[in-house]
Amino acid sequence: MLLESDDLHWFCVKTRPRQEGSAKRSVIRDVGVEVFCPMLRFERARSSGRVKVTEAMFPGYIFARFNFRDQNRHVAASHGVSHIVKFGGVASIVHESIIQELRSAIVSEETVEILTNIQVGEEVKLITGPFSGVRALVTQVMPAQARVKVLLELLGMEREVEIESSGVMPDIVHPLAPR
Repeated sequence: MLLESDDLHWFCVKTRPRQEGSAKRSVIRDVGVEVFCPMLRFERARSSGRVKVTEAMFPGYIFARFNFRDQNRHVAASHGVSHIVKFGGVASIVHESIIQELRSAIVSEETVEILTNIQVGEEVKLITGPFSGVRALVTQVMPAQARVKVLLELLGMEREVEIESSGVMPDIVHPLAPR
C-alpha cells in the first residue's frame, strides 16, 4: 500500500472550526512537517466602515506533507486538528501538482489579495452616512474624483446620489462562498 511507504505525501487535514492558523502552527512546531494553508485577504463591510479581513481559502482545512505511516497520529493529535481527511477509511493523498498550482497563484506569505472594484450596475451597500446599511445600485463610477453615483429608493421614489467611493462596498462574504 502506498501509505505504508517511507515517502512524503501531501494530505488534507480537517481543522477545528476557525483553527486553521492554530493547527498550522501546532503541526509545524510539534510534528515538524511542511504545512500549506493558503489565505485570502479582502475587504468586508462593517458598521465602522471597510475592514480588511484574512480568511482561509479553504475554511476548516490545511495541507500537510508527511510520512503517513510514521507521523499520522502526531498530526491528528496536534492542537487545532480534527482529523486527517479519509475516503473509504483511507487517507487520500493530495497530488503535488495541486499544491504547486495553488502556490503559483499566491504572491506572498500564502495570501491572495482580492481587490474590490466597484462596477456600474453592481449592487452595493452604503457603509457610511445617514443611509448606512441601505442597498443601492451603482449608476456611474468616477475614479478621478474617488466618487460613485448610486440609485437609492427614498420615500417611494428613486434618486441618483453622488457619494465617496469609500462609502460604498459590495456586500462580500468569503470570495469563494456560493452566491
